[in-house]
Amino acid sequence: MSARADADRASVQVRARPTPRSALAFQVLGCVILAGCRAPGGAPRSETRGLTITSAERTLELTARIREQEQTSKVGAGRTRSEEQIFEETVGIELEGSVYHPNFLEFTLAGLLGVTQQDFEDEFDGRKRTSSDDGDIYEFDFEGDFLKKKPTPGSVFASRHRSLQPRPFLSSLETTTTNYGVVWQLVDPKTPTSLQFNHTEVELDPLDDLEEPGLQRNTTFRFDTAYRFSEHNTLSFTYDYRSIEEEPFGLAYDSDEFTLRHRLAFGDRHQHGLDSELDYFDQRGSFDIRRTRLREILRFTHTEALKSWYRFEFTDRNQGNLSGVPPIGERSYLVSGTLEHQWYDSLLSQLFAFAQWQDFDSGLDITRYGLQPSVNYRKHNPWGVLLADYRFRIQREDRTGGLLTNEVIDERATFNDPQPAVLANINVRINSIFMTDTLQTTMYLSGRDYRVQRIGDQVEIERVPTGRIADGQTVLIDYIYEFGGDFTLDTLSHDFSIRQNFKFGLAPYYRIRYQDQDLDPKDALGITPEDITANMFGAEFDRGPVRLTAEYEDHDSTIVPFTAVRLSANLKHRFESGGTGLLRARWSDVSRFGEFARSTRFLAVETRYRHRIDRHLTFEGAVLYRTEDDSASGEDEGVDVDLALEWLIRDTELRVTYEYGQYEDEFAENDNSTLFVQFRRRF
Repeated sequence: MSARADADRASVQVRARPTPRSALAFQVLGCVILAGCRAPGGAPRSETRGLTITSAERTLELTARIREQEQTSKVGAGRTRSEEQIFEETVGIELEGSVYHPNFLEFTLAGLLGVTQQDFEDEFDGRKRTSSDDGDIYEFDFEGDFLKKKPTPGSVFASRHRSLQPRPFLSSLETTTTNYGVVWQLVDPKTPTSLQFNHTEVELDPLDDLEEPGLQRNTTFRFDTAYRFSEHNTLSFTYDYRSIEEEPFGLAYDSDEFTLRHRLAFGDRHQHGLDSELDYFDQRGSFDIRRTRLREILRFTHTEALKSWYRFEFTDRNQGNLSGVPPIGERSYLVSGTLEHQWYDSLLSQLFAFAQWQDFDSGLDITRYGLQPSVNYRKHNPWGVLLADYRFRIQREDRTGGLLTNEVIDERATFNDPQPAVLANINVRINSIFMTDTLQTTMYLSGRDYRVQRIGDQVEIERVPTGRIADGQTVLIDYIYEFGGDFTLDTLSHDFSIRQNFKFGLAPYYRIRYQDQDLDPKDALGITPEDITANMFGAEFDRGPVRLTAEYEDHDSTIVPFTAVRLSANLKHRFESGGTGLLRARWSDVSRFGEFARSTRFLAVETRYRHRIDRHLTFEGAVLYRTEDDSASGEDEGVDVDLALEWLIRDTELRVTYEYGQYEDEFAENDNSTLFVQFRRRF
């Protein structure tokens, strides 16, 4: 909802931490304000020679935010309640202007000054504690472009912004982000060059004093240049430096990367190409990585209908760790080729072949090679468009040398109900999983926030609805896994799909996936072969404001066989009264069989309504209902309600937003509510 988005952007509360940069910025801001106010005429000019203020806008803003959360255990773990109250008064100014001349330096400058009052109360099992804080608010945003019409243009920028991020069943997190940098270019047809420097510092301050604050620093520098021997022959060089520091989890490292590239187009019409790249990467600190990579890509355009390209890549890599496992040294060689032929306008075919050799210092050797032909068909017919494709793949993988332990840092995963997140690697050590939010301030706990289940070689992670991970949230996961073994794995697979898009909006489709894997020896460690025969029947209807989907999948597998029915509906409608409504619904019924038998029924319904009562007053509301019945984790149910009023008249704005959420499962019941009021006056 737009009102809610504006409210979130406006609800920026933070304890005052004046810095020399911010103090200096506001001294300059004060001089600019005085100069701009004394400048006469329609396009005011300051008394300071060479400084021109082309526009100035001032604002007065008052905000209030009250948030309550409560969790009641059903298994005797007690009751937890917290309440936040935040009040803020600010004045701001936004200026646009130039120094000497717009082509010399053109700038925008915004500043915000104010005070904030914060109160936080927490209660657990009858024991209360409170904390409060009063402080000043400093924000600024400066951006200047200089020498825009010269061959050496550039820009400088500096900003300090605050935001408040609500967290499920935790206090809100105040973030203060300070950022500054410079960008410079040499615009030259022969040797284009650029320099970029950026420094970002983020202070993470929970309202709850018992939580440890966080700090993140990110400094980057990039130098990029090239020499163009001709239009079709270019040599380029890039240097990247990065420094990362994160607290409280103590992650810190620096990295340098050098990349040399050469691009050559050849042939009587320059229709062929050769791309060469030599890359060196060196990272030092909490997690050490050193990598050298050589890559060659050769492209041929034989005819308008026939093309081919070939790739060679060599990698020499050494990787450190955080958990005491031995470092990994690897040398890898990869060669591949692709042949593509456009038989007709409606028929495209490809033939892909590859081979890869990996040699590890531990003694592990891996060899992979395979072949994959495919065809893609697209044909217009009297009823619409027919789409079909087929892919066949055969691959052999040989491993010798036993198992090797590796570590993954900050793998990103997103939770979208009801689907679990699946880790990218197999044979994961479950007890090594460490999960945080993307800001690296909240550590999630197994059982309370998420559940882990091993399915064959893979690991699935699903969120607990009454935990601190929200639906749609992205998290960072660290873990240790093992790979290798002594075996040969042969894989044969077929994939086919067909779909008819009718002109009136209906699109039925069918997909089949077949996979046959053969492991030698049968009892080899390091991998579990999986045979799959999966049939999927579905249909979509998309016409005007209506979108409907229905899908049935029969997934026969030697590891996790299942059947699934999935339905969804989206409906938009504009009422005669002027309001606009939206309805979204998703329903699924998934039944797993065999060793990991499990059944899950999921339903989510979302409704939104926006009505412009008159030209000054707008109402917006949304309701989200969710329920899930899982044979493994039990039943849960929840509802979210968001209501907002927005009143705009001339230079005055008033926004009121109320949010309420209630979630319940077999272990706990959770309630939360937020009231936000914002008044803004421009002058």
